[in-house]
Amino acid sequence: MASLHQILRPIAPSLRSHSTPLRSGGSPTHPTSRLLQSLRLFTRFLIPASVSSAIIFFCSACPAQAPSAASITGARRYTQFCAGCHGADGKGGDKAASIATTQSVISRSDAELFRIVRDGTRQGMPPFAQIGDANIAAVVHYLRILQQNAVPASASGAVATPGNTSSGRALFFGKAGCSSCHMVRGQGGFIAPNLTTYARNRSAPAILEAITAPDASLMPNSQVVTVTTAAGRKITGILRNEDAFDLALQTQDGRYRFFSRSALSSVAYSGHSLMPRDYGTRLAPGQLSDIVAFLIASSRELQGPGPRAEDGQSQ
Repeated sequence: MASLHQILRPIAPSLRSHSTPLRSGGSPTHPTSRLLQSLRLFTRFLIPASVSSAIIFFCSACPAQAPSAASITGARRYTQFCAGCHGADGKGGDKAASIATTQSVISRSDAELFRIVRDGTRQGMPPFAQIGDANIAAVVHYLRILQQNAVPASASGAVATPGNTSSGRALFFGKAGCSSCHMVRGQGGFIAPNLTTYARNRSAPAILEAITAPDASLMPNSQVVTVTTAAGRKITGILRNEDAFDLALQTQDGRYRFFSRSALSSVAYSGHSLMPRDYGTRLAPGQLSDIVAFLIASSRELQGPGPRAEDGQSQ
């Protein structure tokens, strides 16, 4: 399940201007600070970390103004029912199309979007009437927020593509090591997201930032975690799910490991994803531009079996 931490991010920037000064002792003067303290205690034990960290992040971003109930409910229901296919930012992926940047979706009325969510579509989207009219309305409300903050669908193609596509392909499948975790057009790893259509609705600067600052929008269920069993064995993997009682990791060999918290002596959260954090210094600016160019080109060229044979020789 996608994390609310990232889903709530689009709402926060518009509210940061309402921040409240701190007292000399370091405590916020606004009563929202007490709300945050309560949330940290309440969510730590009663709901998954991906949800609790999102709520705390959202409230921290606007200490002088509590988030609206519709925004909170919409974000929660979106991540529960929609983000798995349409992406945490609404820009789609390998399972479903973008609903944040596609003009035919943006131009529909709230009533039309409500009906689509409730009744589903002939193209394969299931109906969600079972979640109730109030939750459907909250999802539509949050979708409008995503659309307001999204990069236009043509952003990656509106300007000249930076860098050299062929060199970027060679770097992706070779020196940069991207393909050890990511897949493009059927070739590469699978422990990290498939990037075949990643650049379709993202600008070149946004893609570059994702490469050089991978933890800037880190989702809690994508960070690396090390658990130590009662017997002293340490196991490291990507956090895929957790609650107050259980925890699931995916190790780099692709296996899912499930643990009961009662059987663990410690759980160490790295605060980082599996992606290297030194691409900004390890690769030259031109090489980074080449990788960006390759990802943008791959999102446009969905036909064909994948990288050509000559490019594979650089691995």
